[in-house]
Amino acid sequence: MLTYVYRVTKYDPADRDEYGHYVGTEDIVSDHGEVEAASLQAVAEFARDTAVDHLAVREPGVPSLAHFGVESAMDCFGLDGLFPDDLAGFYDGAEVALDVALELVRIMLRGSGAWCRLEVEDTFAVHVGWDQYLYISSSRPCEKALARARGLGLFPERIAVSPYAFEDEEEGVQRPADDEFWFDLLRAVATGRAGILEETYLDGASRWHLLTREAIEAVRAGLAPGPAWRSGLPCPVTSTPSWATCPRTDSSKASGRTRTATSTAPSPTRTSSRNFPP
Repeated sequence: MLTYVYRVTKYDPADRDEYGHYVGTEDIVSDHGEVEAASLQAVAEFARDTAVDHLAVREPGVPSLAHFGVESAMDCFGLDGLFPDDLAGFYDGAEVALDVALELVRIMLRGSGAWCRLEVEDTFAVHVGWDQYLYISSSRPCEKALARARGLGLFPERIAVSPYAFEDEEEGVQRPADDEFWFDLLRAVATGRAGILEETYLDGASRWHLLTREAIEAVRAGLAPGPAWRSGLPCPVTSTPSWATCPRTDSSKASGRTRTATSTAPSPTRTSSRNFPP
C-alpha cells in the first residue's frame, strides 16, 4: 500500500455534515468544463510530482447489460481513438502514456463509459469513485501537486486508504494458464469432460469458445492478454469438479496477476449515490 493517499474533489470539506456526507450545492456530474479540466490537471500534477509518465491499466471494465449512469452512455464506452474498436488494447496490464491515462480519467469522471485503475506498481495510482471522487496515491508526499490542486479550486484531503482498495486475494480455484493447464484442458476435451471456455476479457464483457482437439491451439492463441477464463476442467490439485478460473500468464502482454476487490468497484452500470463514499 502506498504511503500517501489523497481524496481530491470539488467538494468543500466545510460543507460536510457530522457523518462526512457532502450537503453543499455542487453537482455530482461533470461540468465538461473548468472543474473537469482542473481535476485532470491535478492528476497530471501528482503524476509529475511522482516522476510518472506512463501507467498500467488495471481491472478494466465496461457496462454490461444496461447503463444506469447519470450521463448518457458513450459510444464505444468512450474509448474510441484511445484503443482499437474491438477493445483489444484495453486490457489488464496495458501500459499507456500519461496523456492517454488522463483521457481515461476524463471518461471515468463523466461516469458513462469504461472504468479502470491506473497505476505504477509501488509508486503511483489513481482511480475514480462515485460522484467524481478522485483517489490519488503516491510513494511521495507530492507537496507541489497539493498546492497546485488547491490553486485550481479543488480540495485534496489525505486519507488512510481509498474505499476502493484492492487486495491480492481471489475466491475459488486459481491456477496459471501455462502449458500444463492447456495440456490438462486438451485431455479434458479429448475425454469429453470439457467442451467450452468462457473468456472474461474485461469486467462486464465475456465471450465463449467452443473447444475441440483440433481448435484448442487456435483458441489459446486468440485469447486477449490478461483475462480470466472459465472451463469445465476439474482442478488437478483438489479434484473439485468446479469451473476453474484461470488468469492468463503465457502472454508477454499479460499482467501476471489478478486481484479481488475488498469493496464493490464503482462500475459505470451502477446508480450513483450523492453521499457515497463519505
